[in-house]
Amino acid sequence: MRLFRAASLESVFSEDMEDASYNIHSWLGARNKQAEIFPFLEIWTEEAARAALKFGLMGIAPNAAPIGSNGPSADNTLFPKCQSLHRSKRGTLRRYGFANMRLLRLQEIEIGPNDRVFRHPRLLALVVWLAGLAAVSAMFFRAFTAKWIPGYIFGPFVLLFLLLTLRFVTARFHPSNWLVRTNETGFYVQYRSYLNYELSAEDPSVVFFSYGEIASARLVRERVETPDPARQNTTQTQFLRYIELELAGDTKAVAEALDAEHGEQAPVKKRWYGSSSTLYRDYPVNMAAAPFLRIRWNVVPRAKKFLELLRPYTVIAETISLKEDFTQLRYLDREKQQEKLQDLVRRGQVITAVYIARKLYGCSLTDAKQMVDSLQAPRRTGA
Repeated sequence: MRLFRAASLESVFSEDMEDASYNIHSWLGARNKQAEIFPFLEIWTEEAARAALKFGLMGIAPNAAPIGSNGPSADNTLFPKCQSLHRSKRGTLRRYGFANMRLLRLQEIEIGPNDRVFRHPRLLALVVWLAGLAAVSAMFFRAFTAKWIPGYIFGPFVLLFLLLTLRFVTARFHPSNWLVRTNETGFYVQYRSYLNYELSAEDPSVVFFSYGEIASARLVRERVETPDPARQNTTQTQFLRYIELELAGDTKAVAEALDAEHGEQAPVKKRWYGSSSTLYRDYPVNMAAAPFLRIRWNVVPRAKKFLELLRPYTVIAETISLKEDFTQLRYLDREKQQEKLQDLVRRGQVITAVYIARKLYGCSLTDAKQMVDSLQAPRRTGA
């Protein structure tokens, strides 16, 4: 590992922060954990401190002990200097971002012209929905003009289905339709589903990570088999993709925020016909075991594009393929069954969890629902 003190770093930093961003990773090596490097460094120059702020290096170093006996402690020199500089020159450094992970409200996000946004595709959803509307219109037209009986029978069901799925289309044109947003300093992850944009905007729903807080990243492919609640003795198969991030810092705040999101209640809205409440059990971000954060990737651009953006800053691990089978839970002990049901709840498959609970324990619908609801209690501790 090559280590450089402030005197060496100063010679490679220019006034242009884009050059500094390139140089800091060229000299220090982006694939090494920054916590293992920076306890040795004395950063006294403004350019170096700004670069450290930009890449999140100061966010990890304060918690890391020096590797050797030589060199200053990160607690005594590096972090106070950078933190003091950040406070004294807040306006200048604001666009480079503060290093530590932080929870934000949607309206607190800083949007830049060079941000890369990963969102659910809009045009595809609109085209499919309009095609369905055209089909049902043709069915009704033929039913009225040619006395076509199937049009009267199937037309209303297709129309009802289109009305129920309209939210999935309109939500994609809402400003909250994005999953990940990257910029020069790090990236934002929205752990609230884009379908639940009517939930309170005062609650944190986004977490920001600097690039220096990501120890590794990889693509995970998963095949999930579950019983089909709509048809007896049949199974349904899902093929899912995740980006799995290994976080280098404390994960307690993220875990608590994800638990709070699982506990959100449906907001009551007044309509012309009375009042109603809607909440989609869709959770795109989960942390089953710290420090690994999983982001379900069904957005565009594809997952490989995001990993390419992360490659200069962290280790990109090999892709792995997993298989999860929820159809054979009767052969497990009760504790394992509860863990599997909890996993289904975490995935947002509450109806499937209730269905499996009824089959496993022979309880009523009300009792099964109460059991599944109890599994949403906080269950993790930070790393």
